[in-house]
Amino acid sequence: MKLYNAILDKTLSAFAGLTPARYPFDPRAAWPLTEASELVMLRDAAFELGARGSVNYTCVTTDDAYAPEDAVEVYGPELPEIRQDGTFARIAVISVDDPGGDEDAYNAVRKLEFVRYHVFPQGYMVRVSSESNQEQVRVAKSALKSGITFARVGAAYIQKYRELPGVRHVRLIFATDPPALKELIANARQVDAITKTLTHILDGLPTDCGHCTLKPVCDEVEGMRELHMGRKNK
Repeated sequence: MKLYNAILDKTLSAFAGLTPARYPFDPRAAWPLTEASELVMLRDAAFELGARGSVNYTCVTTDDAYAPEDAVEVYGPELPEIRQDGTFARIAVISVDDPGGDEDAYNAVRKLEFVRYHVFPQGYMVRVSSESNQEQVRVAKSALKSGITFARVGAAYIQKYRELPGVRHVRLIFATDPPALKELIANARQVDAITKTLTHILDGLPTDCGHCTLKPVCDEVEGMRELHMGRKNK
């Protein structure tokens, strides 16, 4: 699956010249999770990330070069070093076994995207908007005292992703005050466009490319046209 590879290239280019703190995945360090989203009141919060701008998206690929191993990367200060609210980005790069046909590819992407709605780190209140690709995080003072870090939260996310079949590696990127937030937001919109195009293909969208509103996506995304025409020939 190479549908998202061009976006991955743009994503990594957005961080070019920056050196992240990198943490190989250690399941023993994973931050504890709760059963449901924990309410962190403003009076109990140390800071909030993303209220001034944020982005979240997931890119799935069969190319291990984008995610050669399970790891967390942090651009900017770690959670204990943050002193004020700021912008925020969280991007999941997931390498998977080849899912096969278009329907299997779509199902694999959707299952991996849904993980973000089912991870509830203790003292780390997450508000995710599927429509705007925003993710806001409110961190409790008590969690900071207990040693919460992006590395540990990221390990908890990786554990959840690894529960799904076919996942080979997860590269989880956190960025505070990312320098290219507008570009990352544009990438998130394109991820949505690709996934929506997959949906239309599965719904039997006509393959008259000259009259198709999704033609720009098929033209730009490697492998999308092959999926579309292959569906026609079934």
